[in-house]
Amino acid sequence: QLPWPIPENVLRAAMEAIRTVAANPEKYEHIHEYVTGALDIEDTLSSRLKKLNPKSFEDLLHPVFQEDEIILIVVGGVLGAIAGLLQTKIGWGGPNARF
Repeated sequence: QLPWPIPENVLRAAMEAIRTVAANPEKYEHIHEYVTGALDIEDTLSSRLKKLNPKSFEDLLHPVFQEDEIILIVVGGVLGAIAGLLQTKIGWGGPNARF
């Protein structure tokens, strides 16, 4: 939230300008290059992520995959079942394995 003396129409105009620049990287290439260099996002993220211990890193990623977690579990189960059936059919299931 910006300080109260800034008029609402100025805030809306600034936000629209930022959206326009963000949506058209080819047209505003010089702005994107400047912001990328000034913020140094890649190196900043890289160095901070390397400092995380495994548990903190997992906690950071978990919300990203949480909404798709059930899909991942189901797909993994189906693929595992298919792999098991194929192994049995091919004969990798042992001498008495049957399909």
